[in-house]
Amino acid sequence: MMNEVQQRVKDSEQLIRDLYITLRANLMKWSQVTHQTPQGRMGYIGQHLTSIVTGYPGSYTGARGNDILMPGDKFGEIKTCYRVDQLGSCQNCGHNVASIEKACPSCKSTKIKRNDDSKWLITLQSEDELIEALVPDVYYLVLFEFTDINDALNNDIEAKIWSVIPEIAGFNMCLIDYYYNIKLKSKSGAPFNLWPHQLKFYLMCPELIYHATIGGNDDITTRTFPGRDNPKASPLPSLLEFVRSNNLDLAVLQALASQYKVKKLNDRKALCAAIELARNQQKISNSDFCYAIAQIMYGAKLKQTKVRADISAILKKLR
Repeated sequence: MMNEVQQRVKDSEQLIRDLYITLRANLMKWSQVTHQTPQGRMGYIGQHLTSIVTGYPGSYTGARGNDILMPGDKFGEIKTCYRVDQLGSCQNCGHNVASIEKACPSCKSTKIKRNDDSKWLITLQSEDELIEALVPDVYYLVLFEFTDINDALNNDIEAKIWSVIPEIAGFNMCLIDYYYNIKLKSKSGAPFNLWPHQLKFYLMCPELIYHATIGGNDDITTRTFPGRDNPKASPLPSLLEFVRSNNLDLAVLQALASQYKVKKLNDRKALCAAIELARNQQKISNSDFCYAIAQIMYGAKLKQTKVRADISAILKKLR
């Protein structure tokens, strides 16, 4: 007899078959007829999957209201990023190439650039919406992506869910800084873009709570599942991977170097390598390291930024 966690693992795999694999197969079939995108509306599927994985229900609200309800009057927000079946382009002539096409429909070249640039979107149109974005007890970040984007037609799909706590400095300060120091100055109506596997994502100290692989023959392997497996930290990789990041400029790196008593160098790559050496030698924890970078990247600007009192109160709770 299956216990509750085993049942949820089974249910999660069936949900992926019913709401994703079958839907994707039908979308691909009809896409060949209509020449429309084979992408489905993945946001709602991400919500269904997260409820099965966590065991927490939603509130039937879709894009409005609380996405997921937890004990103790707590609630969470679910964001889904879908990097499968994106429109690509021909590297020979630049023509659009659909994910179901093996060659360019214009010049027949097989040199195709497969895109994987989708991201999580957080809407911040007003100070009230900024507050709404900061008050959930947890964010669940759902990601569907190919194991290898360069072999998208013959490759597995990874489905993952991370949990992020908004009180983490890398999340809290990032959104507040974005709203006051980027969005308001540009008057852009675009939401905040959170890119998977990039610097800002790792500074939020995400924990991987769910991971399943969908094979080319539609078999599903559940690799990580709450209650069965411990969540897996997704620590910040070496700073050398982000040496070209606009956020990790020379001033930020030199301030970080001062904090860890590293010689201030004028070369970003050399400075990243020196800080990484200190990070390892001093056994700096991932949470402390991410906190230090977030404070340097956002702290000085936010001290000079006039924010609403309730937002200032939220800033004081970060960790």
